[in-house]
Amino acid sequence: MISLRLICGVLIAQISLYSSVSAIQHHDSYTCDSPIYCEGPILKTVQLARVFADSKTFVDMPTAKPEAQVIESFNQLGGTNATKDQVMQFLNENFLPAGTEVKLLTNITIPELSWIDSISDPEYRGWLSTLNKAWGNLTFEFDDSALCEECVSSTLPVSRPFVVPGGRFREFYYWDSYFVIKGLLLGDQIDLARNMIENFFDFVQKYGFIPNGARIYYLNRSQPPFLTHMVQAFYEKTGDDDFMTKALPILDQEYAHWMTNASIQVRDPKHSKKYTLNHYVTANTSPRPESFVEDYNTVNNGTHFTDAEKLQMYADIAAGAESGWDYSSRWTKNKAPAANQTESYEMLRTINTASIIPIELNSLLWHTETKMSEWYTRFGNKTKTYKKKSKYYKSQAKARLSAMESLMWNPQNHTFYDFNLTSNAQSTDFTPANLFPMWVGALPEKILNNRTEVAKLYDETENALRKYAGILTTSYYNTTMQWDWPNGWPPLSYVAMEGMLRIDDYLNKEDHFKNGTVKYKGPKLNTTRGTPISTLAQVLAERYAASAYCGWVNTGGSIPGVLEKANSSITDNGHMFEKFDVNTIGLSGGQGEYVTQTGFGWTNGIAFWIFNQWSNFTAPDCTQVITLDL
Repeated sequence: MISLRLICGVLIAQISLYSSVSAIQHHDSYTCDSPIYCEGPILKTVQLARVFADSKTFVDMPTAKPEAQVIESFNQLGGTNATKDQVMQFLNENFLPAGTEVKLLTNITIPELSWIDSISDPEYRGWLSTLNKAWGNLTFEFDDSALCEECVSSTLPVSRPFVVPGGRFREFYYWDSYFVIKGLLLGDQIDLARNMIENFFDFVQKYGFIPNGARIYYLNRSQPPFLTHMVQAFYEKTGDDDFMTKALPILDQEYAHWMTNASIQVRDPKHSKKYTLNHYVTANTSPRPESFVEDYNTVNNGTHFTDAEKLQMYADIAAGAESGWDYSSRWTKNKAPAANQTESYEMLRTINTASIIPIELNSLLWHTETKMSEWYTRFGNKTKTYKKKSKYYKSQAKARLSAMESLMWNPQNHTFYDFNLTSNAQSTDFTPANLFPMWVGALPEKILNNRTEVAKLYDETENALRKYAGILTTSYYNTTMQWDWPNGWPPLSYVAMEGMLRIDDYLNKEDHFKNGTVKYKGPKLNTTRGTPISTLAQVLAERYAASAYCGWVNTGGSIPGVLEKANSSITDNGHMFEKFDVNTIGLSGGQGEYVTQTGFGWTNGIAFWIFNQWSNFTAPDCTQVITLDL
């Protein structure tokens, strides 16, 4: 299916610089081809029987018998005409429980956080210590001994340990893992962080790209490309030059995948110049196996779409999942539910993902281009080939930044936006995606050299933080989809916070663009509304800490000798949520196609980063309404 993705050949000539291109073309044959876990009569029959409330449950169940016997059993029990009772019998006789093929790693040693004593508040200090130990509940390895000979599962096996997000997510995911790795590195779990990155290296070498997650049904899409950020974080922690030398050709290969399979030419409506940028796009033509019922109902229930419209919808739904924002008003034409809407998935009938040029995707690829140019100079062997690659990436980064400035920068609102190919104009809505250029440093010189302009970059972020009590909202639209209001997502608040710190550092240095060494001597520079950008970052960090902590306390979290359970009747021992309600600190988020999950890898990793930056926060009384105003 990867080989069928929409292909733009604009840069193939340049990309042929890489010896890895032949590997890309070879590995494009990988796809979701299982007769059990991928498109086919077994998947459709089982999923539409609705045996499980969550479609993901079935496709995460390994077989208890060889694949051929499972197929024979399906046919004997009625095949596509099987009743629900027959489907249940088929499952009971032929499958093991979901997740059987991965096992918790029990022999790991988790060191205490080396910097934990710097946290002044005893409740927060005890909580962070507990969270650090919780990595042991999320660290797994693939266990093929749990399967019989010729039994199969949907897992993409790896040879090294990995950290899962938690809950229904029994495998590791691409962009989630960056935030997990940040937390592991702050906890000096160097080997586990390296193992996770090298699992991704193996995926690139085997499949030609990094799938959405470690399941065969994710082989038709990726996720936001964070591999360069993972490599950068690991090198900054370890200074391992050999690791960087190993990483370079793999990063080449992943970059070539994005440029070969997901680049597109965009004509600037202002002067008709064409630019090459990237978008999320797939050639998926069926319901996602892990969300089969939801996708099937979206496309088929009570609708009168043409076959071509249905195929495009399936492709755009999968592309929306590739974005990591599954799902959001960023990808739909409608920004509000219809008056007669009864299910959240109905919003997806106006999905338009491939027609959106996302600002965060292009910011991430600019970061890759910039770093690869730097790293080929720094870690290359000084040969003509390495110099040529460094020059190539530098040229790519320059061209992309020019395109982003021309198509996506809005001088009136002092921010970047997605570009919509359907309307041939910017999508002028606030989302934290607009903050990715500041986080990665993808700012044109004319903006960087204008401190007044730089000070306006977070004005709308400040408005959003004044509007709601919790962390940064994902959008202002209440669409019933989980990547919209009232949900706030940890990775987006992290990008906002760290970007603010970087911009604040820039604002308070004299002549930063030239050498970045002389401290700015004038008054503190603020946002247009007068709030120091560093204060915005700190308030958001306090809200994040309080949201995660109170969610944990209110679900049974306790600290021996420091904090008793909030309610003795609670049998749980505290949960970390994947997302939060931005209206009330301490509440989990909701909505979307599955219930809010707990664990939770990226939430934990970002909590460690916050307390490594700010050690003097005071834990709130979670029984009270918490207000942390600007």
